[in-house]
Order: sequence, then C-alpha cells, then structure tokens
Amino acid sequence: MPAPGVTVDPTTPSLHAVHVADADWRFEYSGTCEPTGIALRRGLFDLGGSDDGRQVVHHRLACTLEPGADHEIQVDATAADGSRHRAVLEFSSAADPAPTGVEVRAAAAFSRRSVDRLFDQYVREAVLQEVDTPIVGTLVALLVAEIAERTWTELGGRAAWGTRSAAVSYASRSPSGAAATLSGLVAEPDVRGASDYVRPDRIVVLAHATGSTPSRLRPNDGTVVLANLLAGRGYLVVAPDNWGRGHGDGADEPETYLMANRVAANGLDMVRAVLDDARYAAFHDAPDPVEAALVGYSQGGHSAVALWLAGASLADDIAVREVYAGGGPHDLYRSFRGVLEHVADRCDGNPWCREVDPGVMLPYAVGRILPALLRYTDVGLTPDDALDGERLSEAFVTGMLDGDERFDALKTMLQLNSFSNIADLAATLPDTDARILLYHSPFDRLLPQRNTADLAEALFPGFDVTANLEACSSRTFEELGDLVDMAGVVHTICAFEVFDRVLRDLRDSEAARTGYDRIVARRLDPAAPWRDLAERRAGIALDDVSGLAAFRAEKSPAELRALSRRLRTADSPALRELADRVWREPR
Repeated sequence: MPAPGVTVDPTTPSLHAVHVADADWRFEYSGTCEPTGIALRRGLFDLGGSDDGRQVVHHRLACTLEPGADHEIQVDATAADGSRHRAVLEFSSAADPAPTGVEVRAAAAFSRRSVDRLFDQYVREAVLQEVDTPIVGTLVALLVAEIAERTWTELGGRAAWGTRSAAVSYASRSPSGAAATLSGLVAEPDVRGASDYVRPDRIVVLAHATGSTPSRLRPNDGTVVLANLLAGRGYLVVAPDNWGRGHGDGADEPETYLMANRVAANGLDMVRAVLDDARYAAFHDAPDPVEAALVGYSQGGHSAVALWLAGASLADDIAVREVYAGGGPHDLYRSFRGVLEHVADRCDGNPWCREVDPGVMLPYAVGRILPALLRYTDVGLTPDDALDGERLSEAFVTGMLDGDERFDALKTMLQLNSFSNIADLAATLPDTDARILLYHSPFDRLLPQRNTADLAEALFPGFDVTANLEACSSRTFEELGDLVDMAGVVHTICAFEVFDRVLRDLRDSEAARTGYDRIVARRLDPAAPWRDLAERRAGIALDDVSGLAAFRAEKSPAELRALSRRLRTADSPALRELADRVWREPR
C-alpha cells in the first residue's frame, strides 16, 4: 500500500510492502522511503502450490515525500543460495497536503447523570433484540443480572464528568493508499470551567466491533456508549470508523473488514489528526510521545492488535501502553477455514470447526470477510468464483479445503491478516513495553477460544502478556450458552464483562498515579437494568401463551424444573408467576 500508480498525500508517514518469500531471504532497500527495521514474517501453510511452507513478509517503511513528485521504492532480496529477487513500487504524491486536524460534522452532549444512564438505556434498547422469544429473553436477563451483581463494578455508572462527543472527518487514505477522507468519533470530558480536572496520562483509542459506526453518535451503539463512559472518567477517546462506514469517501463501499494493515493505517491517521487539533490539546501531553491505551472486542479486538503492531513499528509520536483485546479472530485463516470445514462436514474433532456456529459465521464469511478481500486485494478471484447467491459455492469450499492452487493467494491474504503466525515478534518490534491483556470465553461459539490462546503463546515470553482464557467462564455463562441457540449472545455478554474489567483496570491505574479515586463513591447497581429488563420480558412472556407452550414442549421436565427455580430466585410477582407457568401447564 499504496497500489502501483496511486497518488498519495505527501504527508503520508508510512507505506507497506508485502510479498511472499523464503525464510532465508535478506533484504536491502532503496528509493524514497527508509526502512523502519520492521519486517513482520508470517509463516504460510496449507497452500496447494509450491509456496507452502514459505513466508509472507510485511515491510513497514517510513517516508518523507516531496509534494508533487514521482517516487520509487525498491526492495532487493538475496537468498541463501545466492539468487537475487527485486520488487519495485512506483507512485506519486499530490502537490498539496491534506488539511491537518479534524472537521466536526455533528455533536452530542451528555450530562454526568446522562452518562451514568447510557449503559442502562443501551441494555433496554439494544441488547437481546435478536432473542425474539420473551421467555428466553427473561431468563437471559436474569442470568446476566447475576453475572453483573457478582463481578461487575464499573458499568453501573461512575462518571465524574459530563461528556461531549463529535462526529468528525479527517484526512487519511483509501484501501489503495490514495488520499481520502474518513470519519470517526471523538469523545471528551466536559470540564469547561472545572478547576479540579486532572488529565489522565493516556488517551484511549477505541476500535469498534462488527456493525458499529461510532460517528453516528447513536446511544444504541455499544462503541458510542463505551466512548462516553470513558470520557466521563476524564479520558480523551478516539474511535475511528472503518473504511466503508460513516460519512467518509468510502461510506458506500465494502468495509475493510479484518484487514489489519488498512484498518491500522486509517486508525493511526485519525489519532494523529486529533493530536494535531488544538481543540483537544488539553487532554494529552504532546509534543512528547502521547501514551495510549487500545481497546477492542471481537472485530475490535483484532483491530486493536493491528493498531498496536502498526504503532510499535513506528514508535514516534504515539506510545502504546496497554492493549485490551477480547474475543478477536486473531487467527483469521483458521477461523475462516473452520467455517468451510463445518459446511463440508469435515470437522473431525477440529476445535476451529466444532465450536463454530455456522448460522452466525457463514453470513460473516459471505457478507463481510470475502467482499473486502475480493474488492481491495488482487487474489485472482471474483465473487462468482466464491459465492453461489448468498452462500459459499461448493466448488469454492472444496477447492479451498483440497488444496486447489487457484485459492492460494486468498489463503495468503487471510494469513497476512492473522497474528498468531508472526515469527519472532519480540525480536522484531523495537518497543515491547506495552501490557497486552487478552480475554476470551471458553463458551464462545462465535469465535473459537484458540484464537486468543494461540496469540498469547506467540507473544510469550517476549511481551508483558496476560491471557485471561477463563474470562466469562462461570457456570452462569455456561447456562447462557445452553439456553440460547444464538452464539452471538454469549459473545456479546462477555464483551460487557471485558469492558468492565478494562474500566476497572484504567481506574486503578489512575488512582495509583494520582493518589485518589474521584469516582470511588459513585458506584451504582450494574445488575439493576437487567433485573428490570427481566421483569418487563416476563410480562410479555405471560401474555404469549402459544410461545410459552412451544417453549415448554422443547424442554424436558428436569430442564423446566431448573428453569422454574432460576425464575424464582428474583423477588418479583411477575417472575414467580412465570415460574409457575413454566413448571405447570396452565389449566
């Protein structure tokens, strides 16, 4: 990136060059850009052609581009047998640089009390919408109330400040590397007139999950909620939209879904644009390297790791101190292949396959992963080569699994966007000081836990990594998995658990740094909105006679007895009446 012949913004700080190579190749660079010393090597496997067992090498190059000029980058490789290889990239830079800073397109303000209520509102309006059976929604809400009451300490409302959120646009680059405008959200604490505001020693970069568009500023968007919870604690929060979302140049194009280099380049461009904007100078310590915590879950967890790798390779104006990544597809290729194996009935005990919910993952593969790779990379395939309407074609599934060489380029791209296959990462990155905190539930059927376990193994012992593979592992989470067929419910509820831990960790760090905890006395009840939701769902379930009968017909007497007992744990007439209806057939 950029693609050959593209015109880039002359202020573009870094470029990428990626190619397949043998492990013994050594490189020399010449031309416009200088090497950063970073060449991430990912091992390739499962290819049908002669490249199987080789590597895909990703060079990160730092650039100082003369405006309005033609440029050339040359990479020369020498193999152990003396053979020589060369790659040349030619591109140009625009005569005028794009404007710095951000343009505010829309804004929203929340009082401190409103910030405290955002999560409750999100629970009521957005959570569990996909659970369309009232009795199941009631039980799920009760189970989550139990989780919240036992382990959550932060999500019930702990704002010290009101907040101001802005939908902004900023100068960045398209997937081809051409100059473009993208969008995102910036949230800040509303400390106007405050004399007791103490600036945290970090900003927070928030990577959004699937389906989220932070710049829309909608309170039923989980990223918007979390951004305001963090801003309400004093943090400046930067939340980029991926290319393909929001109001930027690519808003009507496929999202750069799980495309690590593209997403990271755009995200870092936005962080720099915010840091260059005087309106946000009070919330960070530029011109010194600005310390940042990166936070993301699911797709956002993948993006957070990509941002860390990109920021660590440059190590100039942004210093990543923490990476919080939960439930991410860190081995994108094995996760994608597991879906294919499930479709072809070839699991054979493979955890990447047996733990997959095809009803959820197939739409992701068909509607999100493949469109981005086919649109923005040259893998020699068209949608007709992979899809049969809204399904994966049989020829594609068989060819991918049986080693058809036509699909090797696609397999290489999927492995380029994986992280657990990076060779000797600790010896490659100049900065290994960041704390890496990984989370993944053993009951996650949306993305196998092996994604995080294998990434943790690849990072250990060279990094300060903590892999919490028992996150969301209580008996209550197991009950959730047994109760609800849709894998996304456990995945989503685990996200709340992870974000509660992130908020607590950041609060503890600030309290240790400053010597006091401004919000320690403001704890509300994080279980309250879930209990309220359970009661309201129970009222709906009592009126749904046919739905309740269908639910009872699907369960054994032992299951109905256990569920009835669960409903009776709450002190609520509606829930007790529903417990009676679950256990006994109405006369």
